[in-house]
Amino acid sequence: MAVAEYGSYNEAADKAAMSNTAISEHLQRLKEQVGQELFVKRGLLYELTDAGLELQFFIKKLEAMSEEFKFQIEANASKLSGMVRYALPPSCLFSPHFPMLLEKRHSHPELELTVEAIPSDEVLEKVEDRTFDFGFVTEEISHPALSYEVFCEEEYILVGNSKDSVKASNAKALIETKFINYPGMGHYFNLWKNHFFPGEKRISHRSLHHAGDINSIDGAIKMVLGGLGIAVFPRHCVQEYLDQALLFEADQGETAPLMNAIHIVKRKSPELPRRVQVVIDWFFDMHPEYENQRAQQRASA
Repeated sequence: MAVAEYGSYNEAADKAAMSNTAISEHLQRLKEQVGQELFVKRGLLYELTDAGLELQFFIKKLEAMSEEFKFQIEANASKLSGMVRYALPPSCLFSPHFPMLLEKRHSHPELELTVEAIPSDEVLEKVEDRTFDFGFVTEEISHPALSYEVFCEEEYILVGNSKDSVKASNAKALIETKFINYPGMGHYFNLWKNHFFPGEKRISHRSLHHAGDINSIDGAIKMVLGGLGIAVFPRHCVQEYLDQALLFEADQGETAPLMNAIHIVKRKSPELPRRVQVVIDWFFDMHPEYENQRAQQRASA
């Protein structure tokens, strides 16, 4: 309605970046749709008729409704609600990531979380059968229905409650040492053994003498603290005890630390609900340094 604002076809055409002819044709179509004259010429200027004023009021009202609609859509887009279900190895609960997630969730009170701490192999099973939307796993196992993206890395170390308890230097010494077994320890030990004793093909976690067996990583740490045996843990789970000299890690000389990638696993299809993908993105935001690796994994998936 530039003509109504400026009272001139020429100025309206200039402001609207249209030709006079296009302005005239546009107003003619409006007149035909309304069925009444929209402008009357008074002197050198055009003024709105009563019908034109009604149309102007309607257009402004429609623009306001359009803005309100756009605002509401954007508001709803930023609001998250519903259930997000994910699973992770119990050791992940010792990391700062879970409290960081809860902090994010404060701004979305209608978002509900179902979290289960289970061994990594069970995480895969429950993501595959859709019990959970996604999960964290300590190894990437190829599967046609699943996709993986690296989340972060964690270090695995052998610890005991004294320096002497973790001095095993070969396979025979490892077999004779008392270990504490817990869900996930077998996988951690095999990674540790393959990294620090790559030549020892005869030994695995099944070869170990288990002096204690418990179904939680918390309990296993307490058993090691109590001197019942030694075990391999993610470093972040026992760092506070190392700092207090209540636990001691095996000295592996010049061998590089054992770092293992933690992946987020999800089904390739169907596409995840927006609320689930947003929560995954929150986790990825915690470790932006792995974004290039994630991009490569997405491209090859």
